[in-house]
Amino acid sequence: MLQQPDEIIYDRRRKRLMVQVLPGGKVVLKAPMGTPRRQINSFLEQHAGWIIEKKALMEMVNPPAQAYRFAEGELIWLAGRQYPLHLTGKGTRGLVFKQGQGFFLASAEQKRGAESLKTYYRETTRKAVTAIAEKYARQWGLQVKSIRITGAKRRWGSCSRQNSLNFSLRLAMVPTEALEYVVVHELAHTRHHDHSYAFWTFLGQMLPGYADQRRWLKQNGLKLPDF
Repeated sequence: MLQQPDEIIYDRRRKRLMVQVLPGGKVVLKAPMGTPRRQINSFLEQHAGWIIEKKALMEMVNPPAQAYRFAEGELIWLAGRQYPLHLTGKGTRGLVFKQGQGFFLASAEQKRGAESLKTYYRETTRKAVTAIAEKYARQWGLQVKSIRITGAKRRWGSCSRQNSLNFSLRLAMVPTEALEYVVVHELAHTRHHDHSYAFWTFLGQMLPGYADQRRWLKQNGLKLPDF
C-alpha cells in the first residue's frame, strides 16, 4: 500500500514536490499550489523506499520539545540542567537567574519572556565562549578575528575563512563540557578549515575525549525546547 504523508503543505512559491520525515516519524509533503493528486501519488511511489527507510530511522529520534510558554513553575534549561521559572510582581527587570532558586520573571513581562530568555542566553553564552576561546587560543597559538553570538537553531557554531567564530545562543542550554567541545571544535577550524583527518587529529590533541560531548549534542540537541 502506498505510504501517504501525514501532512501536505501547498505553497504558491514552491516549484517542485519535496518530502521530508521529521523526528518522531512524521512524513510531510510540500507541493506547488494546485498539484494534481495523481502527480503526488506518483512522486510518493518513486520515493517509497526512501520514505520507509527514513521513517524507521526518524521514529527512533524524539521530536523537538515544545516551545517555552513562560508559565509559573515551567522548567528552563541552563548548562545541562532544568530550573523552575517563578513569576513575580513588580521589582524584577528582565529574566533573572538565582543559583539554587531558578529563574524569575515579572508577570507583566510574561509575553516578552522569549526575548528576555534570548537576552539572558546570549550574554551567558558570550561570557562562557569568550573565556574558553581565549584559554585555548593562547594555549595552542591560534588567532581569532572575532566572536559573534547568533540565534541559530540548527548549527551550534561556525568558523569563517577569516577566523571569525559564530556560536548559537542556544549553547547556554547545554552542559558546560558540551559547550566547551563546540568552542574548541570551531577553534580547531582556524588551523584546518575542513573536516580532514588532520582536523580531527588536531581536535583530539586539543580536547581528548571530545567524542562523548559530540555524541551528547547529536542525541539531545533536538530535544531542547524552542522559544
